[in-house]
Amino acid sequence: MKKDLIAALGRRLRQAGSGATAVDSAAVDSAVADQLDDLEMAYAVQGATLDLAVAAGERVIGYKVGLTSGPARDTFGAVEPAAGHLLAGRLLQDGEPLVTAGLFDPKAEVEIAFILSEALPGPQVTAQDVRDATAAVAPAFEIVDSRWRGGARTLPMLVADNTNAARAVLGPPVTSPVSADLSKITATLSTGSRAVPGSATAVMGDPAEAVAWLAGHLLRSGRRLEAGDIVLSGTLCAPTAIGVGDRLVADLGELGRIALDVT
Repeated sequence: MKKDLIAALGRRLRQAGSGATAVDSAAVDSAVADQLDDLEMAYAVQGATLDLAVAAGERVIGYKVGLTSGPARDTFGAVEPAAGHLLAGRLLQDGEPLVTAGLFDPKAEVEIAFILSEALPGPQVTAQDVRDATAAVAPAFEIVDSRWRGGARTLPMLVADNTNAARAVLGPPVTSPVSADLSKITATLSTGSRAVPGSATAVMGDPAEAVAWLAGHLLRSGRRLEAGDIVLSGTLCAPTAIGVGDRLVADLGELGRIALDVT
């Protein structure tokens, strides 16, 4: 019975995330989430959505780490971050606009993306191991969106829905700061008259620590970070609501700037 439920929830979340228009009726009724027993089941549902995506021709290009700040974890009663996967078809090219059709309540997060040059297979990966295995970092936007009607209200709901991963875009990669202390990076997200400040210290104190956590998390299920993987390490700024006509600009200092138009 649980196997059937996992498959059914995975199918419904996959369908909701693949719609052409963001009509509320396409979202998954949050009442069925009461059947999500625990995180193990939630990650199984996430895996079911991934299996459907791959079967439809999608390709995994990396991962994302969520709940990397203490306040975010407190909101969901989480004791550690949460992970999701990145799909090639959801990665926008730098300069490509974000089309909001098919999204429900999108928000923008400013992130540091790691592009790995080496695998990270060990059971005790450190932040220094991550820096050593990183070819480049890049400023990035992650667009998060919940496929549950009304949004995720529990940690298993968030995890089952691939930790709200919807779209992502990377700016120009930077190689020189890879060995630097990324915890010193600050950011400002500007859109219209709004300016949202942020800091890399919000990402587990150091974004490289978030990637190290991810390596250990993947190992529990027999997976590992591979050379070429992209990792969105967690948001520096508070998730910011966006709408059609917005132009988002994130300034990450020595990591550069990234812009995104919303249509």
